[in-house]
Amino acid sequence: MQALLDTSFQGVEEGAARMYEPEDSRFDERLSAVWLEYRWYVHERGLAEVFVKWKRVEKEACAQEEVSVLRLHLLGHSAALTPRARRVLEAGTPSPGKLLELLGEDGVKRECSAAGPTGITLEHWPHPAPQPLLPEETFQALSAVLLHPESSFEERHEAVDRLCRERSPRVVHTLLAALEVGPSLSALRRLSEWGEPGALPHVERALAAVAPDNPADLWTLTALQRRLRAWTRTFQGM
Repeated sequence: MQALLDTSFQGVEEGAARMYEPEDSRFDERLSAVWLEYRWYVHERGLAEVFVKWKRVEKEACAQEEVSVLRLHLLGHSAALTPRARRVLEAGTPSPGKLLELLGEDGVKRECSAAGPTGITLEHWPHPAPQPLLPEETFQALSAVLLHPESSFEERHEAVDRLCRERSPRVVHTLLAALEVGPSLSALRRLSEWGEPGALPHVERALAAVAPDNPADLWTLTALQRRLRAWTRTFQGM
């Protein structure tokens, strides 16, 4: 499948360095039954994020191991990335997908196929669009939770989730302000999905604070950092 990705996206710029877990000893102790890989292809104002997963065999055997999951996330705007991603999807036969019924109504359009043991999912993430504003009282209450230093992790997570039903400059401003008060992985995730460059310093600060014996958070935050760096490449191409 990696070879299919190489062929399908040949000639497309990668906006950030790949994350290929078996080649990075920092993740040797990550507790998981699988190896992971991320790639970020960029073109115009669009981003194709590729996520690959396969059984955690010995490193030397990775090249022979079949990929179990391949996901392609299309974000932003690029007419050139969609047909390349679809070429990967169409390498398999149409499939209903195993997890679609669990993912809910999140605005993401998903298409699935199966190529032998590999489940392939192409996700079209929603473009920015005008949305109804939250009632002012609701917006202020959720903002207050995020800006209060004593709010719990659960309270902050719920506030981010509810606040981000409105995608607007004031929500972005609030999320960035909240990150000055305290860490919020959910806020960093959402800002990285939206391609907000102001989130990058916060991700890098969180990365610097990760303990060496915490490879799971190190992986997650490194992926967010590189996603944001890839977005930066799309801005430079404007």
